[in-house]
Amino acid sequence: MENKNLYTNNNNGAVRITVVDAGNYNMKYMGKGDMGFFSSKVSTDEQAYNDAYDRIEMDGKITYMGQFGELSREYSKVDRNLLPQILFATCKANKDVTTINTNITTMLPILQMPNKSKIIEPLKSQNPFKIKFNGKDRTIFIKEVAVLPESFASFYDLTPEQQKEDVCIVDCGSRTINVCTFIKGKLEKTATVKLGSLDFYKKIKSIEASKGKDYVEEDIERLIKNGKISVTDKQYRDFFNEILNSIKADVNIDNYQTYWTGGTSKMFEKYIPNNCKLMNDPLFSNLNGALKASELKWGKVND
Repeated sequence: MENKNLYTNNNNGAVRITVVDAGNYNMKYMGKGDMGFFSSKVSTDEQAYNDAYDRIEMDGKITYMGQFGELSREYSKVDRNLLPQILFATCKANKDVTTINTNITTMLPILQMPNKSKIIEPLKSQNPFKIKFNGKDRTIFIKEVAVLPESFASFYDLTPEQQKEDVCIVDCGSRTINVCTFIKGKLEKTATVKLGSLDFYKKIKSIEASKGKDYVEEDIERLIKNGKISVTDKQYRDFFNEILNSIKADVNIDNYQTYWTGGTSKMFEKYIPNNCKLMNDPLFSNLNGALKASELKWGKVND
């Protein structure tokens, strides 16, 4: 039988809500203690000087976060070992306490939702998780776990007035585009397209390779920002048109008030059609919306 007292011994005496958006490119997190993001790169290669790196230690095994390593090439999130990253994000989101009592909400691409148990079960496999977060002891009690569809979560980041419209949300990420439509607040249809910013960076990588340059896809964004790689307006526009064409088979965005969100939509902001809108906080709309949906389910506990 569940011992409810396990969940009432943190600083404010209540179960918290932690939201983790396990992106292919970045891990975003939100909790009572903090919000932010870190790179989805991970490595288990032994390092001579651990204190120089963000890391989590579980059962004697260290996983390094963000600074080096590789992005996962596995398309299906449910088939990755996301547990170390989610627990690390949980520690960052609740950095004000050493014993964390929390419900966790995370997200999946819409097509992967039937396999959400593969995300839930590892998070419920231990109670508590006793880990080391950057070398410091942490104890994490997880009471409940919820998994929401990407883009669907962003609906809850709209205002009540906006939610009354016939709404389409296009959530552009690094590997997928997730689309949801709503009629007067009711979910109408969903779709996932295998296309994202990493496909754009792959195209740029190929162009640079033809010039004799040798880059990896996950470095392309940084090199563009640093001015080491130049990208033309036409290249951006052509790829955005590819995004538009990819979703036409599933939804006609002209029939809805369409909101674009996600990091990739921010990158192509200037090409978004005039009859569409960019969400106010496209990098974090899924996170913001997931917290609001979680509060509807569990009550407000992070105030």
